[in-house]
Amino acid sequence: MRNFNSLSICAVIVSYEPDSSLIRLYESIKNQVDEIVVIDNNSSSKNSAEILRNLEKNVTIIFNKKNLGVAAALNQGVKFAINKNYSWVLTLDQDSEFLQNTYNLLQKSYENLKDKDKVMIIAPKPIERIFFEKKYEVLPDYENVLWKDVVLNLTSGSLIKTEVFNEVGFFDDKLFIEQVDNDFCYKLIKKGYKIKVADNVNFIQEIGHAKIKGIFVVRNHLPERKYYLSRNVTIMIKKYFFVAPLTTMRYFLGGTILGWTKILFFEKQKFLKIINGFKGFFDGIFGIYRNKE
Repeated sequence: MRNFNSLSICAVIVSYEPDSSLIRLYESIKNQVDEIVVIDNNSSSKNSAEILRNLEKNVTIIFNKKNLGVAAALNQGVKFAINKNYSWVLTLDQDSEFLQNTYNLLQKSYENLKDKDKVMIIAPKPIERIFFEKKYEVLPDYENVLWKDVVLNLTSGSLIKTEVFNEVGFFDDKLFIEQVDNDFCYKLIKKGYKIKVADNVNFIQEIGHAKIKGIFVVRNHLPERKYYLSRNVTIMIKKYFFVAPLTTMRYFLGGTILGWTKILFFEKQKFLKIINGFKGFFDGIFGIYRNKE
């Protein structure tokens, strides 16, 4: 599928009721990877079915009979890549879009890293669609990629060495959705591995159809999503506070107190969202997982 010489990549896309953004994603990566597998979590709408049917001519699609959640779907794709002996797996969600030649550039630059044996994830920098400008569409030369060590990185856009899954394990499917990427990154950091983001190589990421309200970015996720967010940030701070205290605390506050405050001021379905948030918080404290399929 790709038209350049680089390390082998299998792209894994998790989809759920996809719209035209999945087509944009496909078009943006089809020439940057060796193979694409889509894991669909039981999409049921006619529009989604038509989009997936059209894609099926060019990619492998695994249709789940129920919604297994993001983590379990990612694991299906990662195991697919490992079984086919790919060196790298590119994890993606359906709301991303990439500049052509992004991953060829990152791989070429990665080869010059002095600490590359410790680096298990490389990735471009996400820019939300509402903030994306023309200036971000220019890629640097590989010698001029500005690498930054980070503690966390989004699932979408992460190019992960498949070898590391044997050591740290797979994504935690109990989390279902929210903080799945953070949990995996914390496991890498705990083992002494590195995650690098190219600060001057960008891609478009849309998270929850974000809107700007004053100084805040408001995402307006569905009420049930607030449950998973509050529960999982609580679980993260319990598991990894001593690995990354500032980061776990920042996400914990963003997913609970600060997040609930934004709901009160800017979002619809306020009562239901905050109730779900409280339920998630208490379930996180007691380690209770109530995942809906």
